[in-house]
Amino acid sequence: MTNFSHLIFDLDGTLVNSKLGLHNALNYVLDAMSLDLDSEAVIDQLIGPPIQDGLKHILKFDEKQSQLAMRLFREYYSERGMYEAELYPGILELLQELDGQGRKLYVATSKKDEFMKRVLHHFELDRYLIDAEGAGSGEKHTKAELITRVMDRNQIFSSPEVVMVGDTKFDIVGGKANEISTIAVGYGFGNNEELKGLNPDYFVEEAEDLYELLI
Repeated sequence: MTNFSHLIFDLDGTLVNSKLGLHNALNYVLDAMSLDLDSEAVIDQLIGPPIQDGLKHILKFDEKQSQLAMRLFREYYSERGMYEAELYPGILELLQELDGQGRKLYVATSKKDEFMKRVLHHFELDRYLIDAEGAGSGEKHTKAELITRVMDRNQIFSSPEVVMVGDTKFDIVGGKANEISTIAVGYGFGNNEELKGLNPDYFVEEAEDLYELLI
């Protein structure tokens, strides 16, 4: 068992399996724009970083295409996609136990504030969190910057007793940039070999393993 005093969690791919809703939103975009692309082949790469970055760098959209795609994506996701998700096994119990032990829990996510708040409330995760930091109204932020904001606002100082938990390289790089511990989870949307190559302090394969590590 570890004894972290402050735990900062990523949201998509760490606490919530949001793949179905995001995949459906992407298909909605591709259908509306009459694009013949294999959404299954790219969806995992689009989860984690800001969606506008993925549209530009992974799907190679130009600025005009990106703006249209973002509007369509958010149109579907705000009405249906965010609810087409599920908690990973044991996550709710994990947060309940950590909260009961007096640990301080936070979220740092690249999801827009509006969507982040609605997802946290829908899955009743917000009751266990002291604070959560999202990407505002969709501005571009690095995960390191989001983590820094959570830490600064809550007067959390860099320490091995503070940990970032996430499923992509952005979470691990962001945690290290803030000089805190890192836990990479292999059940989300990141590349496991890439994650291990970043030398996180801990790596867990399944959500149930995260419970064993933290509790």
